[in-house]
Amino acid sequence: MSRPLMISIPFSHFCEKARWGLERAGIDFEEEGHLPIFHVRAVRRIGGARSVPTLRTAEGVLNDSTEILLFADRRAAAERRLYPTEEGPRREVLELEEWFDTRLGPDSRRWVYSFVLPDRSLLAEIAGYGVPGWEMKLLMLGLPLARALMRKGMRIYPKQVARSLATLHETFDKVGERLADGRRFLVGDRLTAADITFASLAAPVLMPPEYPTPMPAIERFPAAIQAEIRWFQEHPAGRFALRLYAEERRRR
Repeated sequence: MSRPLMISIPFSHFCEKARWGLERAGIDFEEEGHLPIFHVRAVRRIGGARSVPTLRTAEGVLNDSTEILLFADRRAAAERRLYPTEEGPRREVLELEEWFDTRLGPDSRRWVYSFVLPDRSLLAEIAGYGVPGWEMKLLMLGLPLARALMRKGMRIYPKQVARSLATLHETFDKVGERLADGRRFLVGDRLTAADITFASLAAPVLMPPEYPTPMPAIERFPAAIQAEIRWFQEHPAGRFALRLYAEERRRR
């Protein structure tokens, strides 16, 4: 079989998590990007379920970003492994990764979509990178329906958005407390899957310059949104994630 193929939504933070892990491990893979909704057909074409990232490998199809990082870890050089070999630290990394996947990822996505989805030009700027042009044209033509489907699918409603923003603050505070002892990484003395997961899934609210797909200037957003983004960027947990992007993110 040819090199691994990853179906992605290019700007997705979960896809960025998988992409970062694969690239750090030095795995040569192909990425095929699609817009939300359009991605389902592509995922099913390679034997996946319906979510991204989905990675087709010689060993089978992986339908989850953590599965993809574990796949990458098994193939990485010793100095670039993402999971500790010792049982205790390994369990700690997996627990943090699960926490970020189930809380930080959905909450950051819901909050950012709440102010990007209504803005047609902003949505086009963020979503149009690395996807077929015809998908973008169809999305713009059917934008009212696409907005309704995405709001329903991700529960982008005022009460849920407010709750997600509060949870994001709590998550950043808890990560900040963990970093208060001066450690450079969340577990141990080297980059792990926990660090990659936090930085990737926090990226939508931090907008790191090193993010692989274009992010709009913060000035494009309403003043209240700008204030929140700056709060995240200046928070110890935010500064930690931005440092990881600046120092550790290496792209093909």
